[in-house]
Amino acid sequence: MPKSTSSDNSPPIPDDSPMAASPLLILIDGHSLAFRSYFAFAKSRQGGLRTKTGIPTSVCFGFIKSLLEVMESENPNAIAIAFDTKEATFRQQADATYKANRTETPEDFLPDVKNLQQLLQGLRIPVITSPGYEADDVLATLAHQAIDQGYRVKVVSGDRDLFQLVAPDKGITVLYLSGPFSRGSATVGPTEYGLEEVEAKLGVLPSQVVDYKALCGDPSDNIPGVKGIGAKTAVKLLKEYQNLDNIYASLDTIKGAVKKKLEVGKSDAEHARYLAQLRFDTPIDIDLDQCQLQGFDPQVLKPLLERLELKSFISQIDKLQQRFGGVVLEDIETSAPNDTVSDTVSNTDSDTDTQEDDDISFFSVAETEEFQEQGSNTGSIQPQIIDTVDKLNQLVEQLKYYTDAGNPVAWDTETSDLEPRDAQLVGIGCCWGKELTDVAYIPIGHKDGTNLDKDIVLESLRPILESSDYPKVLQNSKFDRLVLRCNGIQLAGVVFDTMLASYVLNPETSHKLSDLGLHYLGIEAQ
Repeated sequence: MPKSTSSDNSPPIPDDSPMAASPLLILIDGHSLAFRSYFAFAKSRQGGLRTKTGIPTSVCFGFIKSLLEVMESENPNAIAIAFDTKEATFRQQADATYKANRTETPEDFLPDVKNLQQLLQGLRIPVITSPGYEADDVLATLAHQAIDQGYRVKVVSGDRDLFQLVAPDKGITVLYLSGPFSRGSATVGPTEYGLEEVEAKLGVLPSQVVDYKALCGDPSDNIPGVKGIGAKTAVKLLKEYQNLDNIYASLDTIKGAVKKKLEVGKSDAEHARYLAQLRFDTPIDIDLDQCQLQGFDPQVLKPLLERLELKSFISQIDKLQQRFGGVVLEDIETSAPNDTVSDTVSNTDSDTDTQEDDDISFFSVAETEEFQEQGSNTGSIQPQIIDTVDKLNQLVEQLKYYTDAGNPVAWDTETSDLEPRDAQLVGIGCCWGKELTDVAYIPIGHKDGTNLDKDIVLESLRPILESSDYPKVLQNSKFDRLVLRCNGIQLAGVVFDTMLASYVLNPETSHKLSDLGLHYLGIEAQ
């Protein structure tokens, strides 16, 4: 099994060092970036981005847009992109359960990726695969070949498996896609991970990442690791013993249940280490000279862009040519054969969302001009304060009309404590429409101002809160459910949780409601 060659005690590369002047190779985890592009739009628009004829383009637009952003910020000399293949990998052959927990690939994702690869071919960017191996293995092999030939390497991915490649002393870092770009954020694009960033994220150094996964597993890849050993214990063991081999060589010094778990799970740890370790000897057939930016063929690229209705790229094709190191050519023929672009399901409605927004950056739909304009013109939300029983009764009657799961009512509880069982109910808020006044707040336990009796409020709301006929959206519904249960209400009908959705889309970013409102709606909490 190959060993990592990273050196974890090395300082970052100074800007004036000889290595800093070395040519830069950007390596991109193709499927990682493609999936992020797809889901950024698929969950925010009806069916994602499509042409007027129904061809899916979320992957193409998001991927190329993000590629250009990386090129703008990093100014690389060379680029290569690795993709997985449909063939079973050596890991799946060794363990049929490896990644068996992954959901089925969406139907319109694959034709979108096929079109993307045609676009990349038009841009003359190498797309590299190796049947039987994963894209991560291709990237690991390319990275080490590149540093041997005098390159610096930055790997673009949202996969933490690639943290094991990080070795700043050798010139390898990871541009980690930890969350969506947000205008107004201090962080633009991916975050560059060196030694300190990896340790801050996982608690271990890059050379310990494989052994970390061997101990506590990796649920995203369906690698169990040692049963009963969690992330905190794995970090503690690796800080004390440095690596897996030392841990097992020192079992006599480890006490209690941890020792027993390690003894029982030794074969599982070794198997997990084999699955987690990237390969540096992946068979690939490419010369790094082929990765140099050399311009593209407009007669191939421009017809594809037009067919896919990627208008913002078409309008900047001369600028693209310069960015990719080519010479601008005039009067390019733009006709394209009808079968150039892969289509998808043929019964797509013609009025589906047709195209991209010029300013979308790192997959934030809030970056569209429409969303930004909405955010800037929002004004002040004007909640109705429900401080009389008459107002409460009117609110209840109004909320009874909202029975469509496609238009649920948002609910929130205000409490005196973050521990649900100790919390006193201070107030209940709800929102049911798009107008600034479609918001209500019911004060129950405030020290100042008018409060309604809690029992009256809960009994009035009970028919709605306890019925699945009235769909509801909450932020951290588990908390609100417990708060209401402690107050005699069995919450039902929750169809969406914004905190959970934020976590699924971007586990590493902030899930606070105020941050989500600013990011997706351009509304700043007051």
